[in-house]
Amino acid sequence: MTYFELQKQIEKSLKLENADFIAKQILFSALNCDSTDFIKIRNQTISEKIVEVAEKMAKKCNEGAPLYYVLGKCEFYSLPFLVGKGVLVPRNDTEILVDEALKAIENKTNPKVLDLCSGSGAIAVAIAKNRPDSKVCAVELYDEAFCYLQKNISLNNANNVKAIKADALDFVGEYDLVVSNPPYISEAEKKDLAKQLFFEPEMALFADDDGLYFYKKIAENFKNNNGFTLIFEIGYKMEKSVTEILKNNGYSCISAVKDYGNNTRVIKAKI
Repeated sequence: MTYFELQKQIEKSLKLENADFIAKQILFSALNCDSTDFIKIRNQTISEKIVEVAEKMAKKCNEGAPLYYVLGKCEFYSLPFLVGKGVLVPRNDTEILVDEALKAIENKTNPKVLDLCSGSGAIAVAIAKNRPDSKVCAVELYDEAFCYLQKNISLNNANNVKAIKADALDFVGEYDLVVSNPPYISEAEKKDLAKQLFFEPEMALFADDDGLYFYKKIAENFKNNNGFTLIFEIGYKMEKSVTEILKNNGYSCISAVKDYGNNTRVIKAKI
């Protein structure tokens, strides 16, 4: 069997959307290669060991495990991140939050940035790597996610990121920018979620008060700060509710930003 034949075999075995993409990612991971390398070897005979590894990965995907849990890594903002059980997989749509964060501090020298509910550290590391003069504090409470946060800071040599193990809802301080992609899925929305999501940690997904609990607490915690920007990722139906929370806490210059799918994804405000 050649590498290309194995790719097609795995693709056929996958009972998932985007089976062709998933099959390629599995092969690239099993072979530790990229698409360019794969083209060079695609017609070579493959070893039984590689076949076994790739088939096991495909089986896990068919059982509902998120692809990037199976691969053990993903890319975010053109940077590598380790992921696995206990940490939320960074989504491409969240890159919009990083874009807005970098705009917010573009005229600041040595900006102080706080990332609450940091998880894998994707947001914190992406900001830090694009602004080497910044000082970024990444706050994460849960053990498994905090471990990935530390690993990803090291993996990306993000020496200007400090990992802090603490509850984001109790954290305060003076910063030029506060960002957060908090849990925001309501209990009522559980029934509509893809099964892959249930492999990811519930504490990173679901929030009380119709998904608004973290927005209310964080907005309140920082409402007495001056001259800083607050940026949230939100669910696509939450613009009105989160805007109202910010207004009620004295924030101004409130605006929403859409993601690549034309859904409102980010809200930013100043105080």
